[in-house]
Amino acid sequence: MLSEMKLRGAWRKIRSKIGIRSEKVAIKRHSPWYMKFAGYGLMMGVAGAVAWYLVDNSYKITGFNREEATAQIAKLTSENERIKREFDLTKTLLNEREGQLKVEQSAQSELAKNLGQIQDENSGLKEDLAFLRNIMSSGNVPEGLNIANLKIEADALPNEFRFRMLLTQGGQRKQDFKGKVQVIARIQMGTQQTALSFPSDAEIRGPGGEIDFRYYQKVDGRFKIPQGAQLKSIQVRVLALPGYEVRSQKSVNL
Repeated sequence: MLSEMKLRGAWRKIRSKIGIRSEKVAIKRHSPWYMKFAGYGLMMGVAGAVAWYLVDNSYKITGFNREEATAQIAKLTSENERIKREFDLTKTLLNEREGQLKVEQSAQSELAKNLGQIQDENSGLKEDLAFLRNIMSSGNVPEGLNIANLKIEADALPNEFRFRMLLTQGGQRKQDFKGKVQVIARIQMGTQQTALSFPSDAEIRGPGGEIDFRYYQKVDGRFKIPQGAQLKSIQVRVLALPGYEVRSQKSVNL
């Protein structure tokens, strides 16, 4: 009896394993790989179409008008180009105006310089005229060749000096005086003193620079001393042609 019961129990266990009550088995359908890729492509296409629709019609959703924005960008671009052209034109006109202003300033500076020279010459002419009137009215014209109204002034350029004088010839004045004028400048360089001739002894015997007058002659000129030198005095010599003998001379200490 006991053995029969054990046998039945063992049979139940075996039947539960292989019978109707055994574990369920899942059956899956096998799909080809190209069907899977087609499905994936279809889903991606749908997703892309939805995304494009949302982007293309976003102004309807958010209230943004793309055509209006495009027109506004075009308008701003055109306005920017116009402003750039106006800026370039204004810059060109400004550069031209600055150039004209520089030319005008240079012309004004040159005019002021020339005006100053004219005023100096006018002042010198007045002095010379007063001197001539004085000697003519007195009738006492010095005999021979004389140097009058000798002036030495610093010129506009550094180390450059300007001289002017009035030469007169008194006496019988049988013929015109012909000659040349030479300036001897005595300068100091440090502890040494030296003399410079303008023109030099060699140059004065060359062509040019002659004076020719009978009653009076106004003479002016310029000379330049070395940089760092100090002008101490000058001597003016009037040399007669053709022998270059000294007919008159005058010195001025500075």
